[in-house]
Amino acid sequence: MPFVYSEVCLKCKGCCRYKAGDSPWRPKLGEGEAPSLAQAITGGDVLDEKGYIKTIQSCGEHFCRFLNQADNTCGIYAKRPFECLLYPFVLSQTPEGVKVYVHLSCPYVQDHLPRKDFESYVSYLKEFFRQEDVRAFLARNKALFHDYSAYAPELLHLFDLSFL
Repeated sequence: MPFVYSEVCLKCKGCCRYKAGDSPWRPKLGEGEAPSLAQAITGGDVLDEKGYIKTIQSCGEHFCRFLNQADNTCGIYAKRPFECLLYPFVLSQTPEGVKVYVHLSCPYVQDHLPRKDFESYVSYLKEFFRQEDVRAFLARNKALFHDYSAYAPELLHLFDLSFL
């Protein structure tokens, strides 16, 4: 269940665009996601050596290679990686453990804080992360927990994932 509806995302020009080709905001594939992604694409080397989706550079910006810039759609939407499904929520590794944040740069988030629908979605996320299959996936994929400490002003801490 996404927090931001597709109609909203298709009008926004924020996600899937990066200042640098090696941006830590690019999605990284977790264990088991590569075969699913491979079925959704045709040809080409799409991952870098660390498992991040490579970008395409155009007009001084870097774009996810699956972003169709003409209509803002995703070429692998049905098979998109876990991190793409989760965004604008992110998992961050901190010295205290793994924390769940929301990225405040998302205009939809800005418009929905601190409304009831946002709080309801945070409750949904807490339940989502309690599911055994999700917990097992995250336990196998700790490389998906990035260090976003350099972006602290852009993030709002929601809750900790104490089981990891």
